[in-house]
Amino acid sequence: MGIYILLSFVLSNKIQRKDRSKRSVLFSSEQFVSSVYMLKRDRRVNKTKKAIYQAFLQLLNDKGYDATTVQNIIDLADVGRSTFYCHYESKELLLDELCRYLFHHLFEREEHLTTEDYLAHIFLHFQKNQDHVTSLLFSKNDYFLRQLHKELEHHVYPMVTDDLQEAYPNIPASYLQHFVVTNFIETLTWWLKKGQTYTEDQVVRFYLEVMEMTYTTPLDI
Repeated sequence: MGIYILLSFVLSNKIQRKDRSKRSVLFSSEQFVSSVYMLKRDRRVNKTKKAIYQAFLQLLNDKGYDATTVQNIIDLADVGRSTFYCHYESKELLLDELCRYLFHHLFEREEHLTTEDYLAHIFLHFQKNQDHVTSLLFSKNDYFLRQLHKELEHHVYPMVTDDLQEAYPNIPASYLQHFVVTNFIETLTWWLKKGQTYTEDQVVRFYLEVMEMTYTTPLDI
């Protein structure tokens, strides 16, 4: 009787181990299938978003932002309306994503960089991404310019602020800031539109020399 109980116990344990092993294999298989499905889904999502984004860029350059509609983007990207709105609530959010892409890490300055090298880095970045930039810059898109203004006010203006405020102590700092930033944007616009026979280093030199002329020969006010 005791031997029978012992054998039953051993057999029961073996069966339970086999069941657990089967469940483990089954669970691993389900995990694998699930991960493959998610990977394929992620690829489809990325492919769809890329198609929408590329269509948006092409329309920006062909028609401009204001004339571009969501329907234009949907037609060119060859996606359904519900698919578009699954990823973006509006074309404004597409523009926001474009700005974040353009400005991401752009204005971070490494300590060893001189002012000239830092500004040349910014100009060169915009030149390399001019298919993203030119339509927005040349059409003076309000949202794009506001975002660019903010970045330049925070990162570029402090480089020249001391000299300007010393030369023009009676002029409001907000005006000097506006002067520096708008001149930068106008210099960038000129370079991308008409001046690309010059290198980014030469254009930076033009910009800084104009700034230097401003505070080395102040007006009598």
